[in-house]
Order: sequence, then C-alpha cells, then structure tokens
Amino acid sequence: MSEFINKQVVCPVCRHESSVDLQCSMNTMTDHRLKEKIFDESFFQWKCPKCGFETALLHPFLYNDLKNKFMIYLIPNVERSRIVDENLEKEFGELTDIRKRLAPDVNTLKEKITIFEGGYDDLAVELSKHAVAEVVGKSTGQTVYEGFCMEINKSENSITFQFFLGGDRRPYIQTTRYDVYQRSFAIVKEFFWDIDAKKGFLNINRSWAKEALKRYKNSV
Repeated sequence: MSEFINKQVVCPVCRHESSVDLQCSMNTMTDHRLKEKIFDESFFQWKCPKCGFETALLHPFLYNDLKNKFMIYLIPNVERSRIVDENLEKEFGELTDIRKRLAPDVNTLKEKITIFEGGYDDLAVELSKHAVAEVVGKSTGQTVYEGFCMEINKSENSITFQFFLGGDRRPYIQTTRYDVYQRSFAIVKEFFWDIDAKKGFLNINRSWAKEALKRYKNSV
C-alpha cells in the first residue's frame, strides 16, 4: 500500500507557495507502473502551478519489492552507513531474508533495483565497481567520482559501468568481464555472507567497498 505526506512547496522562481502530496512509499506488487516513472525520473518531477517552473523534488521514499525480496530507502544525500527504522523492523521483522539498502540519490536507487531484479548481489557489484574504477583512474589519469552499474550480461561475459571523471564529471563507460563479478561474489560469500543479518538499511557504496577490500586483504 502506498503512503503519502502533504508538504508546502515554495517555487524558487516566482515564490508561489503550493500544497503537494508526496508519495513516500510504494509496493511493486500494487504500484508496478510507478517503476517506469522512477526510471525516466518523472516520478520526482514537480511543476509550479503558477509559473510552470519544473524541478526534481527529492524526498525520503521507500521502494518495496517483496517479490524479489528487497527494500530500498531513498534518503537524499544520506551518508550514514546504516539506519534502523524501528517501525519498519516491526512490520517486516519476520521477513529475515529481505535485503534492505539505503540510496542517497535516484541513480543509486535505479542501480539497486536493476541489480536485485536481475538476481545479482550488490555487494559483489560494488567490489567490482571499485576495482574497475581504480583501473579507469590509472588509464585515464583522471579522478574517478561516482559510478553506476549499467548492465550485467552473464551470457556475453560482461559487466558495464558508467563513471564520472574529472572536474566536469565527464561520463565514461567501461565494460569488463563478468569474471570480475564472479571473483567479487566469491569474496562476499566467504567474508560478508552474514551482512544482511544486521538490522536496518545498509549503505553499500564506494566507502563500504574500500573498507571491505581492506578487511579482505588483511585476512588473506
């Protein structure tokens, strides 16, 4: 079941104040059409009723996919490594195999959805992404900022990432072999198999990957 909250929004252009109902949660079993709006980013789009100014209106939002057993909590610019929502823990406490993740932005939300719907492990993807980012940084001589998994194709032995390089955040596509993901998944299964037993939503990101690889190297 979807939940909404009402907010007053002030247009940054004409300063007109209007009321808007923001959807703060969704269930893919009943709101399956909303996924398309998330991926084309129209879901978060807001238009001023007076002057017509349009902008993205990001707000905390829970994406709930019980069929594929994952939940993603979009909290704009979240930096914490873990957030425990006691109400959600009580509501879904009996579902111990649900993967719960944090997302600081829409691109991460879309990435996590793609990974989990494809039946892949986001920890292994994050480790793979970190390894590929280091290669990209060395080969281009550019600082590698955020990156996202675009596609995993097991049949073609490939995994594709998009990174953003340099001060202008220039997009850069890099494809590597699916074998990289498999090696990362082996590390996850040996060293991080119990991570989803923790309460709360986890922020599995670049910082996590750095610490995870450090722990792995210290253990071998």
